Amino acid sequence: TAAVLRGDRILCEIYVDDKKTHSESLAPMVDDCLKKAGLGIHDIDLYCCAIGPGSYTGLRIGTAMIRAFAHASSKPAIGVNTLDALAQNAAETDTLVCPVIDARRGEVYTATYSAGIRITDYRAVPLATVLDELSGKETLFLGDAAVNYQDKIQGASGAFRIVHSGMVLQRAGSVGLTAYALYQKGVRHDVLEPFYLRETQAERVYAARHRAND
Repeated sequence: TAAVLRGDRILCEIYVDDKKTHSESLAPMVDDCLKKAGLGIHDIDLYCCAIGPGSYTGLRIGTAMIRAFAHASSKPAIGVNTLDALAQNAAETDTLVCPVIDARRGEVYTATYSAGIRITDYRAVPLATVLDELSGKETLFLGDAAVNYQDKIQGASGAFRIVHSGMVLQRAGSVGLTAYALYQKGVRHDVLEPFYLRETQAERVYAARHRAND
């Protein structure tokens, strides 16, 4: 997904849900977005991207591209937590909002939001833990884990709902809106680094080998 905004107005947003990788689709989507918005890369004053948690490879590709754009044009950049951007998709609801991203190995990346404000830490925990903690509370779920485990979530409590399909996954427009709000507060990120929340596979293997050698 890619988008171009002017302030808090989305000029163009492209969203594709297919099997192509970030390396195949992201640059053409950015180029297409700019063309449809009638702009060139030199017109952009602020760059932003989702920095995670999420797919390790996808995060590295996205942050590397935005770092390159910002550096080449000497413009500022802002990294947005993916969970914050997902929560932005449902920012106007009166209920609790709980984005859940599939972290594999039976876990989800998650946080809980109320009235657009995050009220828990960012966590990587079993989905069952989240459902137990929120049981009986009116909660709106979104994210790829909400799609993958829809039956389990809705079966856990009558108070749980899944946001409609048009807003259930990450949207670049929401990343842009979140970044713009941060920009207005004076936030700038000199260094964009992926926020993995959990160790990468390489780090887990290294740690396991290190323990074995102790």
